[in-house]
Amino acid sequence: MSEPYSPIAGDLGDESFTRAYGIQTSVRRDIGISLVTMGVTHLDVEYPRKPCVTFDYRLPDGTMWGQKVRYKLPADAEDGKTFRFPHAKGGQPAPMYLMHKWGPGTDRRNLVIWEGEGDAAAYYQTTGGKYPCVSLPNGAKGAEETVKAWYDWIDGFDKIVLVFDADATGREWSKRVAAMLPPGKAFIGEVPGHKDARDALLAGDTKAIQDAFWRATEFRPEGIFSARDLADEAKKPVVMGIPWWSDTLTKWTFGRRLGELYILGAGNAVGKTDWCTQSISYDALVLGMTTAVIYLEQPPVETLKRLAGKIAGKPFHIPMEEGGYTQDELDDAIDRLSEQENLLFGGNFAASAWDDIKGRIRYLVVSKDVKIVYLDNLTALIDPANERSSVETIIKEMALLAQELGIIIILVCHLATPEGKSHEEGGRVSLKQFKGSRAIGAFAHYAFGIERNTQHDDPAMRQYSTFRCVKDRYTGRAGGNTMCLHFDHHTAQLTETEFPEGLNDSGGDKPAHGFTPVDPSKLDL
Repeated sequence: MSEPYSPIAGDLGDESFTRAYGIQTSVRRDIGISLVTMGVTHLDVEYPRKPCVTFDYRLPDGTMWGQKVRYKLPADAEDGKTFRFPHAKGGQPAPMYLMHKWGPGTDRRNLVIWEGEGDAAAYYQTTGGKYPCVSLPNGAKGAEETVKAWYDWIDGFDKIVLVFDADATGREWSKRVAAMLPPGKAFIGEVPGHKDARDALLAGDTKAIQDAFWRATEFRPEGIFSARDLADEAKKPVVMGIPWWSDTLTKWTFGRRLGELYILGAGNAVGKTDWCTQSISYDALVLGMTTAVIYLEQPPVETLKRLAGKIAGKPFHIPMEEGGYTQDELDDAIDRLSEQENLLFGGNFAASAWDDIKGRIRYLVVSKDVKIVYLDNLTALIDPANERSSVETIIKEMALLAQELGIIIILVCHLATPEGKSHEEGGRVSLKQFKGSRAIGAFAHYAFGIERNTQHDDPAMRQYSTFRCVKDRYTGRAGGNTMCLHFDHHTAQLTETEFPEGLNDSGGDKPAHGFTPVDPSKLDL
């Protein structure tokens, strides 16, 4: 039990206080608002004695619990206001302001919880004190603690309307508090056109104060919709997504969609990075999409040379004499890429922490309007001290980031050593071999594998790869599909081709599909 509290003596003030604060003298007397003279020390600065507003806090049975004494600081102070909260000694938590007004016999159909005392007072005055209202003792940020302390009392009302300040903080905390209340009881309102109720009262807009209650909407956790909410969007016909450089892959996946995560896995030096490089050149130069390249194990200059090679059909990443190209050809290709404002590089050997990469992606999307991000590779981001948990967290956050920002992320992933034939000898790729395969199975939209026998006795056969779809979340139709890719050393290009004899006799490979290329000019990008 709390000991009785002796309030600080004050007075009700005069009409100048009424005009300044908006609450009439008779209402101040009724709900315990008065003036006391005091000084305050705040952040080691002593401020002079002056009249301060006080609010009487009483327990539900009417016992005086304490007072809030609000001292408004000068405009040049670090904070605009401060307060003291002297109260009775004992175990009772701080009550909500005006709780004592709504004792036995009160109509329990509705309760409005305001953020501040002035707002509750404004509503009380506007409605003639007829309808239950309270405010939080420690503002929106202390709301959860207050609701927990007085949950049973609050739950005694059928409808609970939360009206916090109409700013980012108020909106965030109103949702958090609403989630604590019984389903179906919580509603969220705002004072239309004003930050809070007292501002509306001082502006003479009492209708807006009442509208905060009448226009309040039922709280629903984010992500819950009715069929009516979704109907207009659902009636739109499904259109083909953004094409890949590979016509066959476009057919398998019905194109790519913003908000999706695609993962490519293969053994060491099998061709993951080169496949992505060809895809990047197509996205940036053919489709004209703003594309970010984050290669964590390849210097950006080498990446630029490889991209230039895809444009010119020359292997610029190897020495000139061996590659069969000229300096002029290299210069022309690099100059062409230099003019591309939609191709950005955001990675290097030093950037290897997921939080850092996540920040870079967010910056590239918000500041540079990036739509497609290529990230090579997952292994560089994993915490070796906690590999399993680390990789699952990264995959989940990456998928959510793609959805939040409305972008496509294409992630390169190393594979675990398979049983039997190694990946470098053409071993078949399966989903379980991907690092973080459980998370990939749950969150990735597609997973692809590249299989190539880099140790084949015939050098010509080393240039053929099997591209396999190991996961299709969108339709399930492409799972297990394969196509054959051929790499031409002279042009540094990958092309779709028929499987050569002997390549498809161990994996159930299927012949490549034909597909009519999509005209990028007809896409809404």
